[in-house]
Amino acid sequence: MKILRVNMTNLETTFEDLPDEWLILGGRGLSAKILGNEVPPDVDPLGSDAKLVIAGGPIAGTLAPSCGRISVGAKSPLTLGIKEANAGGPVAQKLDKVGVRAIIVEGEAERGKLYLLKVSKDGASLESADEYKGMKTYDLVEDLHKKYDDKSAVISIGVIGERKLKAAAVTFTDKDGHCSRHAARGGLGAVMGSKGLKAIVIDDSGTPAIDLADKGAFREALKNWGDVIKADRNLQGMSKYGTPGVIVALRSMGSMPSKNYSSDQTEGFEKLSGKAIEEINNERGGSMDGCMPGCIVRCSVVYNDADGKHLTSSFEYETLALMGTNLGINDPDAVAKFDRICDDLGVDTIELGSAMGVAASAGKMEMGNVDSAMALLDEVEQGTEFGMTLANGVVATSQALGVTRIPAFKGQAIPAHDPRVTKPTGVTYHTSPMGADHTAGISYDDPMNKEGQVEKSLISQIFNASIDSLGYCNLAAPADKKTLFEFLKNLINARYGLNVDVEDLVKIGREALRTELKFNEGAEVNSAHSVPEFIRNESLAPTGSVFDVDSDEIAKIWDNLDTIAVV
Repeated sequence: MKILRVNMTNLETTFEDLPDEWLILGGRGLSAKILGNEVPPDVDPLGSDAKLVIAGGPIAGTLAPSCGRISVGAKSPLTLGIKEANAGGPVAQKLDKVGVRAIIVEGEAERGKLYLLKVSKDGASLESADEYKGMKTYDLVEDLHKKYDDKSAVISIGVIGERKLKAAAVTFTDKDGHCSRHAARGGLGAVMGSKGLKAIVIDDSGTPAIDLADKGAFREALKNWGDVIKADRNLQGMSKYGTPGVIVALRSMGSMPSKNYSSDQTEGFEKLSGKAIEEINNERGGSMDGCMPGCIVRCSVVYNDADGKHLTSSFEYETLALMGTNLGINDPDAVAKFDRICDDLGVDTIELGSAMGVAASAGKMEMGNVDSAMALLDEVEQGTEFGMTLANGVVATSQALGVTRIPAFKGQAIPAHDPRVTKPTGVTYHTSPMGADHTAGISYDDPMNKEGQVEKSLISQIFNASIDSLGYCNLAAPADKKTLFEFLKNLINARYGLNVDVEDLVKIGREALRTELKFNEGAEVNSAHSVPEFIRNESLAPTGSVFDVDSDEIAKIWDNLDTIAVV
């Protein structure tokens, strides 16, 4: 297995052997190790000394169910700390098949130049991508699939990444070639843009099946996994409705943000629910599908417009919340169009939706008005002064408008799980190296009781760091964590002929967090906007709750990083 190093300054690509001690390390854990070893914590995240890491998991290429998540890591221009964001799609599976665990992008291209990286079984090469300058992602992918194998997976940035704006996402194609999957959080698309890298094409044609040390044991590990998924009530709901299936429950308790994270209810929010979207999809030919080959949960909502034309293949809860109810909008077609625009531009719907909510509260948009929201999105696309501000995120937008009620932790927008309602998640926002990130650790276990929430957050953070380092999809995780880790352990042992145990896999998550925390000690992350005061003094309807977990208790969370039981 190799690491592909891409030097954008001298336009060279080289392959290095993956160190033996990293054999089963991938995703978030691997990017953290590389960044911790090679990047000074105080580096300019958009400077030549910064690096971008794209890493898959250790069993991605086997096509084992839900094991193909892809991670992107860098120092974030948004939080100014270490950052990992991950996405679905077949990219990690194809990287594994060509023998690459991670791509390290370093240096920077000549100013004004753009390049494309092609990776295949025959090696890697950089080509000029100046002809794609300013191109949106859907047109870009269409052109690239005409030029290269149309089954290739594509990683790309849109115009927001080219402009190096802090809400820029890294975009990935799904198994059907739609550029609808995103490593969206933290502005990592801006880091890719700063390198002068417009796109990466992964072509795994002509590669053999992944070699397995013990094929029988591998088949045995897979044998009953479908039954585990079918027996899990939450995953069956995910298969039927996708993430929009939680909307009625979370909006009813106030966790799903409404009108700039306020107590002002968005009437008719039920129109955005999983059931409502299912009814629309039944009429228009939409579907529930998997974003990557081999997925058996199939939670990706493929949503079509009124004419049956594809709009998005990832109509997710976070987007329906931040680009919907947080803007007072309850029209699923409108939100789907917003999502398509953001996908095409390559921008994080959470960060941008949060910034637009602040703008609406400040009178720059009419809350609940679709045309008014569309006008702001047009400013983002055109790159007007205020459009650039919005695309730099919620903190930049708040500061430009003189707003002091800033819905962000460590410089990053609060996602669609309000910390006043889900207090263990609020602890995660406070303490995670990632800032306010829903993928870092969410819990709705007795969520409004302030007692015991630090421990719940810590367990959740270790769990998420572990599976993000193994390439497993959080949305396909059964309630029984031990069952999941046993499954992953058996797959890894069967592929590599090893004898790792469950705690070995949990230790990967503990070590990833330790590495990230050490990096942030030397970064200026804490000088960014840290904690929003309003979550402690502004009660949220309908529960009347505030975030009231003791600050001293939160500060001690990492004391038990090595000892707390996770499974």
